[in-house]
Amino acid sequence: MNADKNHYCGIGGGYGTNDMNLTHVMINLLGYKYVSGVTEDTFQMDQKFSEGLHHKLIWGCHEVKGIAIDELMAEIGASFYKFLTKYEFNKVLRVLGRTFPQFLNGLDNLHEYLRFTFPKLKPPSFYCEHESRTGLTLHYRSKRRGFLHYVQGQIRNIAKELFQTEVVIELLDVEHDLNLEHVIMRLHFNNLDFNRQGTAYRNMNDSILEKVKITSDIFFDIFPFIIVFNRGMRIRFLE
Repeated sequence: MNADKNHYCGIGGGYGTNDMNLTHVMINLLGYKYVSGVTEDTFQMDQKFSEGLHHKLIWGCHEVKGIAIDELMAEIGASFYKFLTKYEFNKVLRVLGRTFPQFLNGLDNLHEYLRFTFPKLKPPSFYCEHESRTGLTLHYRSKRRGFLHYVQGQIRNIAKELFQTEVVIELLDVEHDLNLEHVIMRLHFNNLDFNRQGTAYRNMNDSILEKVKITSDIFFDIFPFIIVFNRGMRIRFLE
């Protein structure tokens, strides 16, 4: 599998982070003799590369090793956290949340932050709903197709490495609307903090209400203009 470094510096799809991770996995799987001209230094994180590049690399690896594409993508995704650890970027992931659901809910904020460094980044979007003691439903939306198994590999590995949690992923639905791929997955895991957080939140609210007594006079002093409505939405006071 020959490669010219200059070929990979063209205008197109994603930044070099995924391709650097992919190269790292390929070298481990194939060895340097099969990846002639491609090293871990071939790609730069702040450069953009051809959108079809990673597909060519994956297919080349598939042809040499005979590994199914879906399995290969999941393995590359699973290696992503290890790759980030090498460059100490794993520290960024650790601050997204103290629990696995908090981490998932913080992914969009992380991608928005990365847009300052990578202005042409087209990040995916993640949305959680129906959280329970046994898991949650995750919505994954992306303009880039073919990354489902990659994302699933990332989710399983990060849950295990960061939160010591085993996740079973059930694919519920896949929709395509113009350029957007919308995937709905049910993540089954032992969500120990679900009941604990709810109880702690209720206890905190009760404690605040007991200790902090806020009267209307305080609001009248803070705000220069006041309108007071009664339960029937009639104005009782105007200042």
